[in-house]
Amino acid sequence: MDRSASEPFLNMRFRVEIDGMRETGVLEVVFPAARLGRHAKNGIRARYGTMFLKRGVGRSQEWYAWWDQARRVRKPAMRAVTVTLLDEAGSSAHRWTFRNTRPIAYSISNLNALGHEALTETLELSVGGFEASDASALIAATAMD
Repeated sequence: MDRSASEPFLNMRFRVEIDGMRETGVLEVVFPAARLGRHAKNGIRARYGTMFLKRGVGRSQEWYAWWDQARRVRKPAMRAVTVTLLDEAGSSAHRWTFRNTRPIAYSISNLNALGHEALTETLELSVGGFEASDASALIAATAMD
């Protein structure tokens, strides 16, 4: 099979995992921008924008609980968020792991008695860093397990 026939990848097949959470069910991921800037002591340093995750509101309140904990304590729990892009066959094609993320905003979509759309919640996260890997690195890591 010609691998280039399925590229570029489509943006609708992905999986999101958040450390310590059982369910994510993410509908949309807005990746943070990663910019290089000068740092007085260490030379060049990467800075990251915010990441947005959106999902349909269900019975799980894990996202709200994480955000609520972040607003109530001095040092909120940091978690890793892993986004895996899947190819047409459902296999991992790319993976991005965002480290030291923490909630900075939480919102719920509007209610509308005349509407017929899913109620969604959005979690905005600060990001401390990230790593990216492609399919060949993912296959090698799986083979070593």
